[in-house]
Amino acid sequence: MKIALYSLKSRSSTDYTNTIKEMIIELEPETEILEIEDQELNEDNWERQLRIFAQNTIDTIIAVGDTGTFLRAIFLSRNSIPVISASSERISFFTEITPSNIRDSLALILSQNFLVDTYHRVEIKDYRNKNPLPALNEIAIFPKDSALLMNYTLIVDNNVLYRGRADGLIISTALGSTGYALSSGGPIAVSNPEILLLVPVNPLNKDHIPVVVPLTADVKLTNLKSRSPLEAIIDGQIRVRLEENVNIKQTSADVKIIRLQARKNILAKLRNRLVELDLRHLEGVPPAAKYVFKLLVTEGEMTQKELIESTGLPNRTVRNALNILKQKGVISQRAHLRDARQSIYFVS
Repeated sequence: MKIALYSLKSRSSTDYTNTIKEMIIELEPETEILEIEDQELNEDNWERQLRIFAQNTIDTIIAVGDTGTFLRAIFLSRNSIPVISASSERISFFTEITPSNIRDSLALILSQNFLVDTYHRVEIKDYRNKNPLPALNEIAIFPKDSALLMNYTLIVDNNVLYRGRADGLIISTALGSTGYALSSGGPIAVSNPEILLLVPVNPLNKDHIPVVVPLTADVKLTNLKSRSPLEAIIDGQIRVRLEENVNIKQTSADVKIIRLQARKNILAKLRNRLVELDLRHLEGVPPAAKYVFKLLVTEGEMTQKELIESTGLPNRTVRNALNILKQKGVISQRAHLRDARQSIYFVS
């Protein structure tokens, strides 16, 4: 079995990658491990990085880092190689491998005892870019310089839908509906339906509302013009220049994401997104405190004993995390009615 460790270049991610590598060798010494450094992708290097990545024969990719690392690993993996996210700090919707479950998770991966969620992608192509660029979440089209409008004509299955001016346009998959598209007024797509969301951003014509079309629809944008060069932003990771006419359609290669636990749904992603907003108020606190806070938000009130069991953290670490969160004023505690020796902790 050949595993690629695609890791972010940071101290915490490097240390975590080394821990994962050592544990894989301990569990299955004959596993071949390929280490690949995560790099920011841009208009000048993404095609070269794509060719380099394609030269490797890989069975599984472990993306070690943040959400950006995970999305870049998916972008570079064009052959539907199963990908799993690992993080020692920021736990996102996709994260499966954490410090509390690392050994059990790797054992499941090495024995190929896991679930696979399959997601469709959408791609954009124009005459400027020889290779289409696939997106898991969304393709956002905007002028390079902010505060400028763009002209566009939106055509779906050879029928002109909208013709006008707007700040931009977002083409989102169902999975990406709780991200950029939602903040621009788009709906939430539940249970991963096979659809695309077309969301004009601040259109001058208020009748140009978000539209839901089949994933198989042939979407075209023509007459794309602005006083600033227009760009497509792929999953928030890559920016590429665009010509006046582009085609957008479903890709032929799906994304396979490894799940070690029960499958998560779009509502769970929305809940996690709200948690991430709450976590912005906890900048500078230890990762363990953020982890405990996130668990209290997503799972509800818990005792210290339940938090220790759920997180796998030492007693002292959980106790310290709770003290920090109480000092920050983001959690409160009350007496446990059935057991006077315990307290119940909850988000304030």
